Amino acid sequence: MNNKNMDFIVQSLEHEIDSNQIIEFKETLDYGYKYLVGIAISDVHCPETAILEVVKVKGMDILPEKFEAAHLMSSKNVAPNKRFFSWFKPVQISGDEMVIRFRDPDYSANYVLQVQVLLCNNPEIIQDVLFT
Repeated sequence: MNNKNMDFIVQSLEHEIDSNQIIEFKETLDYGYKYLVGIAISDVHCPETAILEVVKVKGMDILPEKFEAAHLMSSKNVAPNKRFFSWFKPVQISGDEMVIRFRDPDYSANYVLQVQVLLCNNPEIIQDVLFT
């Protein structure tokens, strides 16, 4: 896919949750984008008590350890430009791997965790949209 003409992309990272143990999964971020500027979790299946033990890119923590999933959850009732947890300093990427360690202490049945990351090539334009 040629992404040179697209300003941003929402990449979905999905993994089956099948226990209350820490589950680690890795996903390569789209090579066509230079910056990671936001992250969200779909509230479809993930409970508010779930924990993101670690979220890293290039060995660098993107979120604090043991970050509560509830802080990243978003639903269709939220305006599209407000669905992402974003930080002011974009994380430079180049097809790098994102590592997520996830735990659902209240696990009761299998589900697919849906994490969305917002990638772009021009973070200034995206930040103008996210923070308005």
